[in-house]
Amino acid sequence: MPINWNSEILDALPGELLQAQRACLYADGLFETLRMSNGALPWLSDHWQRLRAGLEALEFELPAHWDESFWAVEIKKIASGNARIRWQVWRAPGGWYLPESRAPVYLLTAEPLENAWFTWQTPGIRIGLAAGIRISSDALSGFKGIDTTRYVAAALEAHRNGWDEAIVLNTADRVAEATSANVFWWENDTLCTTPCSEGCVAGIARGRLIGVAEESGYAVFEKSVTFAALQAADEVFLTNAVRGIIPVADISGRALSVAKTKRLFECFTGSLAG
Repeated sequence: MPINWNSEILDALPGELLQAQRACLYADGLFETLRMSNGALPWLSDHWQRLRAGLEALEFELPAHWDESFWAVEIKKIASGNARIRWQVWRAPGGWYLPESRAPVYLLTAEPLENAWFTWQTPGIRIGLAAGIRISSDALSGFKGIDTTRYVAAALEAHRNGWDEAIVLNTADRVAEATSANVFWWENDTLCTTPCSEGCVAGIARGRLIGVAEESGYAVFEKSVTFAALQAADEVFLTNAVRGIIPVADISGRALSVAKTKRLFECFTGSLAG
């Protein structure tokens, strides 16, 4: 039967849209966002390990030649210097909820970045609570699914309120993550972050930072937290693989210090330079 594509009646889906059928109709795929620094992909291994684990959990049949070397070549076909790379994989066309194919389709896109590595953001960002959004914790929570509807809604709420980011809760009304980042906070001199069991993505920068913090002598503790308790923290910051450590200067109108976070940022960036 024909289809209606923005009021244009066609006999079938256009070829490019057909290839993206399962991404468009079922959000049947995952993505990664990573940073290219001076033409290098220093965290490629971490991203590929997470993406591969997620695709295997979704029962994709991955080509034997898909490895870090293959992806490095493919990414460098479209990017050089300093860039933000979006790496998306979804399933080949066919089927309804039950797919006809287990084969993957992929898309790589790139945007230029000004700096090779992370820069300190002065004075820091403003954040608040996405009150109407809840995310669940399950076997797929640690991966980055292409169905980001709830995060889009949270980002819109942040924009309406004049915030830079929104905190997203899980179905138990505890902090899971932010719209595009993991959440950290300080309790005296202890660095805290939400465990992945709370529904957050198993962030690449999150994992790297925990390792650097422990090597630098900081106590690091994964624990659950309510938004009220997060609001009471002396310092809060976010992390992701493109922006690094993102200091929070204001949470729901309450000003926060960033002194401890800045010292940790210096340790973190020093480890990257080394």
